Amino acid sequence: MDKRIVKTRLAVFNAVFDLAAEKELDKITVVELCEKAGINKSTFYLHYKSINDCFQKCFDLFTDKVLEFGKSIDYKTMSVAPEETVKKILDATEENLVYVKRFRKTVIYDSAIKSLKAKFVDVICKNNNINLKDNYHEVAKVAFLVGGCADLIMMLTPDFNREEIENIMINTIKRK
Repeated sequence: MDKRIVKTRLAVFNAVFDLAAEKELDKITVVELCEKAGINKSTFYLHYKSINDCFQKCFDLFTDKVLEFGKSIDYKTMSVAPEETVKKILDATEENLVYVKRFRKTVIYDSAIKSLKAKFVDVICKNNNINLKDNYHEVAKVAFLVGGCADLIMMLTPDFNREEIENIMINTIKRK
């Protein structure tokens, strides 16, 4: 992808998160977003059909990374020896800590995180051939782990102490 396209989309992505920390998405205008991103309206419309298309693509960019990671999680390994999975989760969190902190401040956080957790559980279950009908206990455990880990990370984000979070997550997962 052309470096200019990457630069523009990153600027828009950052502007969306900055503005979403200040106001509701439906109150953000294209002009305001363009000013914040340092682009003009014609550039905006080269990349997005509308402001809602822009918001959706920004949210998808944020969630796609998380969901792609979910495809790599092996349920049995996570349940028995969670250290590597927890390490990967925290590596990804650290790599994106700036965005995680910004996301936490947005007005869409509550509904978005709920949706993201549900999709993450679904991805892990589908990739491990776990379904609610045949594997109720396993689905419940995945849901508990995803929800608990996500809430712990988001709650402790301002004072992210990797070692403490890692110990809490591993010890909680290892309990039967």
